[in-house]
Amino acid sequence: MATTEAPDAHSLVSAARDLIHFDDPRTAGLWPRAAALLARQAIEAAMEDLWQLSAPGLEDTTAKCQLLCLAHFLGDPNLAGRVHASWHGLSRSCHIQTYELAPTAAELEGWLETVWALADHVHRIRGRTARLPRA
Repeated sequence: MATTEAPDAHSLVSAARDLIHFDDPRTAGLWPRAAALLARQAIEAAMEDLWQLSAPGLEDTTAKCQLLCLAHFLGDPNLAGRVHASWHGLSRSCHIQTYELAPTAAELEGWLETVWALADHVHRIRGRTARLPRA
């Protein structure tokens, strides 16, 4: 039985961007929340990679706990704050509320830019840890 590897954060962000830029009447009204869900999954994937590299076991804690720890492990409080804000915006967008509008393309683009920056940062950390000498 073949196992499929989970998509990485960059792939998820790319898929979300494709939804935003793909003009198809069949996806009208659906793409904003689908893109938000993919973006939130990208944050989760990037944080899981970070925890595997820096703090194994932290991926088993709540999202709130992980977001609070992010600044320390990224070494970039500004990016961590943007990720935290994006996480909350994306989470609100993933849950359909009766009188709440779906996110706009501009809102999604801003969040996706932040998620891409997180994925890049974690990728750089992975590169640094791969070059460390083994004890």
